[in-house]
Amino acid sequence: MKTLLFLNGPEGWQSGIEDGFVHLRDIGEISELSWFYFEAFAKNNNTKDSILKMLELVNEFQPKLIIFFHVGKFPISIDFITNIKQCGSKPKLVYDEGDMYGGWAKPITKSMKILFSNSDIVSIRGLGKWYKTIKKYNNNVVYTPHSNSLYRISKDKELKTEKKYRFIFIGNKVTSYFGKIRRLNGSKEREKIVRVIADNFPNQIKIFGKGWNGIKGYQGLLDFNKQVDVCLNSWVQISYEHYPKIPLYFSDRLPIALSSGQIYVCHYHDGYENMFINTDFIYFYKDKNELLDILVYLNSLSEEQLYNKSIRAKEWCEINLSPLTVWSNLYNAIKKRYDSI
Repeated sequence: MKTLLFLNGPEGWQSGIEDGFVHLRDIGEISELSWFYFEAFAKNNNTKDSILKMLELVNEFQPKLIIFFHVGKFPISIDFITNIKQCGSKPKLVYDEGDMYGGWAKPITKSMKILFSNSDIVSIRGLGKWYKTIKKYNNNVVYTPHSNSLYRISKDKELKTEKKYRFIFIGNKVTSYFGKIRRLNGSKEREKIVRVIADNFPNQIKIFGKGWNGIKGYQGLLDFNKQVDVCLNSWVQISYEHYPKIPLYFSDRLPIALSSGQIYVCHYHDGYENMFINTDFIYFYKDKNELLDILVYLNSLSEEQLYNKSIRAKEWCEINLSPLTVWSNLYNAIKKRYDSI
């Protein structure tokens, strides 16, 4: 199936998506593949020219499948979608939304609503309330977890038997936009957890991200592409994912950590036990007391025991959450439904 991807962000930013679909082309699942970074083109030119370029690409390439990725506030119109669907190849349209919206903090944009309503399939990262929200716009919704977006960097890295840090935390302190409102769901709880681990493990914890000034172990900002190096040099990553009430949601930080051979300790979301079955390298806590118990246990293990868990983490992630697996699963779900949509 000839496939065209409309990718968000700077040129080359979505390397994991690129890798996943190149794999599908290389194994013969996709006959021809092309992609276009619509936001990058708009930044270097203008939005109108980017939209015209997308229409030009559709008419030249004549894809059977078009996948849009996270449009945000990029101005998508119904006329634009109609023109795409009316090209000679009559492509099916899929919208993949990798971010979490809804509520006051991050309202769903007009462009997102148009794509939710006018796509043949919508792919999302979480279920529960978020799934029900999307179902109001489209009945054909599939779950696609985050994959290792730094796959190119981590895939060939060898795991270390000796590491610099025992525990790390990577994540920003997210504050409100206006006083005490419009704060991301889970931000307040994340802040509490960071303070708990810093107070209880001041000599073992290193904290990376924005806004943690004054907290023990704070190391400052960490460039996104440098995460793998930090992960490879630490045994355990502690996390508090945003949107704690959204079932099966996690950010790409989880697969990046596992693929780098880290043991991952994260706040529980409904459904995790159904995804992470028989795994001894990922731990979930529901409150600070459970977290502290987990960390005391992990701190008691030898480096040999930690290393064995590290190996299993990487192996599991390569099978289950690499971009090759995750995007193949989405593509197969699309193929299964293709004739009926």
